[in-house]
Amino acid sequence: MFPTSKTILLTAASATLALTQSAVAEEWGKDRHKGNPYVAGDMHNHNTCTDGSVAAGYSIDRAVGRGVAPAGGNNFDLDWFTLGNHGGSGNRDCRFSDTSANLPGQTTTTWDQTLGKTIDGITITSLKGTPNGTGSSAKMWRWQSIQEIEYPIIANRTPVYKKVLIEGLEWIAPGHEHVDVAVITGQNPRHEGGNADKMAEFEYRFDRTDTDAIGPVFGSGQNQVWPGKDNVNNSGTAGHQKSLAAIAWLQSHHPLQSYVIPTHTERQGPFDPSGSKGYNIEHFRDFNNAGPTVAFGIESPGHFAEGGLSGGSGSYGTGAVGGGTYGMSGIYTAKVGGLWDGMLGEGRNFFIYVSSDWHSRGAGGARDSFTTADFIPGEYTKLYVPNAGKFSAHSVIDGMRSGNSYSVNADLIGPDLVFRAKARGDDWKTMGETLVVRPGDRVTVEMEMTVPAKNNSPYSFNNPLLVPIGTKQPLNKPSLDHVDLITGKITGVIAPGAAGYAVPNAAGTAGASIVYNPTATIAQQIPATKMHREHRDGDAVRLRFTTTFTAGNSPFYIRARGTNIPVGTPNVSDSAGNPLLDANNALVSCTDPACPPHLEAIAGVKKVTHDVQAYSNAWFYANPIFVRPEGSPKLLVETNADLARRLGQRAEHDHHHHDND
Repeated sequence: MFPTSKTILLTAASATLALTQSAVAEEWGKDRHKGNPYVAGDMHNHNTCTDGSVAAGYSIDRAVGRGVAPAGGNNFDLDWFTLGNHGGSGNRDCRFSDTSANLPGQTTTTWDQTLGKTIDGITITSLKGTPNGTGSSAKMWRWQSIQEIEYPIIANRTPVYKKVLIEGLEWIAPGHEHVDVAVITGQNPRHEGGNADKMAEFEYRFDRTDTDAIGPVFGSGQNQVWPGKDNVNNSGTAGHQKSLAAIAWLQSHHPLQSYVIPTHTERQGPFDPSGSKGYNIEHFRDFNNAGPTVAFGIESPGHFAEGGLSGGSGSYGTGAVGGGTYGMSGIYTAKVGGLWDGMLGEGRNFFIYVSSDWHSRGAGGARDSFTTADFIPGEYTKLYVPNAGKFSAHSVIDGMRSGNSYSVNADLIGPDLVFRAKARGDDWKTMGETLVVRPGDRVTVEMEMTVPAKNNSPYSFNNPLLVPIGTKQPLNKPSLDHVDLITGKITGVIAPGAAGYAVPNAAGTAGASIVYNPTATIAQQIPATKMHREHRDGDAVRLRFTTTFTAGNSPFYIRARGTNIPVGTPNVSDSAGNPLLDANNALVSCTDPACPPHLEAIAGVKKVTHDVQAYSNAWFYANPIFVRPEGSPKLLVETNADLARRLGQRAEHDHHHHDND
């Protein structure tokens, strides 16, 4: 039912891609930051269509608008933005913010109050599909809100902002927890006639909390538009197989116009073969195998201001794999030799991304400068993808797929990172690419980055995590302490069922001890004080360094991370510079008179928690550059990139053939 062979892929993809290739290739977003090699975005956030606190339009306005919002609060000028609500259903009309957001004139509004009314140019006459509750509890299925609410709001706002706006989904995956998904086929908000039907169809068919048995219908016989839904196999091992079928469906029908990025992957502990939670490494391998051009990474946890006295960001408790977060990241990303390094050690196209997971500001309203829960998209996290000449939804997904992207918290670095390597001549390779060398070659690695003059922190007092070591670093002024260059050997793809393909996982800090790639190491650590420094306008600083590695007989990769935290900072980093469990941050007191009242306290003494913790403990992650000896077999990352190129060429050929018919 769900073909996966490359022959079928090439055939099935061509018809789908040809329909929208010309539309998505047009240049857009002319007001984006010119001259920057990368553009910033967010692909994971929520509104009142499901469990967020603000209207769908309000999320867009605050994320991509400039200056100050009319009702108050700063906007964050992102270049691209994906609405990424949960699947399932919701009873609130998401053209309105919830009362909890504390916005003027906005109160919790349910669908039973607004049916038949035209609001923001949108009229909803009925709740479609299987009836789901009555009165104020009557819920709209997510597929309908994708089609009839969120996508029209995107279409209305796209010409206003001239930014790339995408309709996406936080898929509640069968057998697992949550996954960021977008299907841009048909989405064309710059022109009349676009739709998010394919995104809606994916949600209807495959989200385990969407139990609607009808979907959209047509004709007097009420025929189903999307027949054949499996509404049974939603948990455990059977659920995982349904998730693989969903990924295979995307790979078959939308191989260059979709992505599948599991998020906060450690949060619920290891995979439960009879439940609906967690991931082990074999599940990510399965995903990448089923969707070589759509399932290519994982996302950091989000909820970056939730860290309290007993845990860090991401809603991670002690039962999460790793027992919490580490430098605001899950253990799969933060641990050298951990799960990410295990995937890279196979040479897989498996990359790291960051997003806000914005729901609410916890104890604060949407306009307040402080937060005890989430940051607004663009406020704290930025996912940078290449600033393509033809900036579009398609180029955003192409950039994510390529691996030429990097993730930044607290504006630690800006949109102009250079991270590249070469061996001979000027054949530079950057993130996601593969450098072919001769054994013994000297591999030159170059990195340049700008540390901005300021970030969005409302706090100007000194970083309380660094006070114990005598360092004065205002929270609203980014500062880079060092960059780690992490390397690991690539030993080849492990086949399903072979030894080492499936690895037992563990909840809590026991999960942090699992090593998936023992060859991974911090190969070089470059202090910012040893980098070439150039001052820019507004006190921004441009940093640059060049270093070398010697190529051997085996392929390897080089990835990078950077932080404001010095090596061996008590309660924050170990003697090698690795982040410690973020719950340790709360052992540090915040004693400055300006420390805000919403921080959690012990015996009346405020501790480094919530948004102060997030701005105190800042990191960036850059995706890897792969290196292999000439004459050796191509890595899987190269093979899958070649597949994407062939699919694109086939679609372009079919599009031109269609034009000439």
